Amino acid sequence: MSAPADLQGLPRVLGVYPAAPEASAPDGTGGAGPGPLLFLVGGVHGNEPAGVRAIRTVLAELERRRVPVRGRVVGLVGNAAALARGQRFLDTDLNRLWTDERIAEPGPSAEAREQRELLAAFRAHLDRPPGGRAWERVVLLDLHSTSAGGSPFTIISDTLQNRPVALALPVPVLLGLEERIQGTLLSWFADLGHVALCLEGGQNDLPSTADHHVAAVWLTLVSAGLVAAEDVPGLAAQRARLVNAARDLPAVVELRYRYGIPEGARFEMRPGFENFQPVRRGEVLARIDPGSGAREVQCPLAGRVLMPRYQSLGDDGFFLGREVRPVWLRVSAALRRAHLSWVPRILPGVRSDRARAGQLIVDRRIARWFTVEILHLFGYRWRTREGRTVRFVRRRDAV
Repeated sequence: MSAPADLQGLPRVLGVYPAAPEASAPDGTGGAGPGPLLFLVGGVHGNEPAGVRAIRTVLAELERRRVPVRGRVVGLVGNAAALARGQRFLDTDLNRLWTDERIAEPGPSAEAREQRELLAAFRAHLDRPPGGRAWERVVLLDLHSTSAGGSPFTIISDTLQNRPVALALPVPVLLGLEERIQGTLLSWFADLGHVALCLEGGQNDLPSTADHHVAAVWLTLVSAGLVAAEDVPGLAAQRARLVNAARDLPAVVELRYRYGIPEGARFEMRPGFENFQPVRRGEVLARIDPGSGAREVQCPLAGRVLMPRYQSLGDDGFFLGREVRPVWLRVSAALRRAHLSWVPRILPGVRSDRARAGQLIVDRRIARWFTVEILHLFGYRWRTREGRTVRFVRRRDAV
């Protein structure tokens, strides 16, 4: 199996704009200077080509129109080898390798080689800002798509620095993925203290998915402070494209459940589900090992189904989420800015880990009622389950 010709032999770096940042004005108003650095990454999964095509489109338009950029835009390919084959991955999922342990000891897989090259590309720009001055801020926009249809949406680690850039895109914001999946590029980049968001642009093969990605890139260039709104051709139309695609959907949704496919099992999602489709508790969503002692997979809670798997690779069957009222984001922002992260330690069943700063250990036998929700308000995220306790880690908010 191979992908179209435009996805063959892709370079790791699709482009850098301005192409010669060292020649820009010293105050950064005409180019790199001390402005923001924006990484655009497409194709972390090889069956999701729309992001790569969108990055090429925007970089070409920036160059053709000579759009003034305050900072630097870098377009990168995630998994070039898998893109050339049209497969999600060759050996292992590249978007599960971004942990300190896997980066330190990457192993011999095809995706480990891709990761090393991608890391080198990140560091080439992170470590050498123009003039020796630090970037004003660093932003990652990781462009993905899904095997199911439905609205585009963003995914973030819920830090205060991530929220404004994500909320500038008029599509639903999904919270809590980093509590369900370990080793994503998004989480690794956010843990470095940078702004990081993922855009799921739509179904993998639909032309509209690349259009959604293009719109999101232009809007992010403006919201991240690299490009003035008046310098973007048709900015209102780009925004309207996303508004229309996400009409009548909740602004913020939090993941509450992940169905992990058992190792070696055959998984078959029932046809017809789309992202954000409401589902009922007890509703049959999928089957395991259909045709040979099949077992139904029922929905464990009412909510909205997200990223149902209609592809052969991957161990995430589906996710379930529930709407979060925007008022709670405002409450949590106030609590975090007030530096009240110590408050959860006085809750029953919650204690600090003295050996690891910023981490809490929660005894779920004692701390039962709304403990997770309260910890989220103060910026903690679920990390690991250790017997009868759960470990929470504080997110790095820039306050």
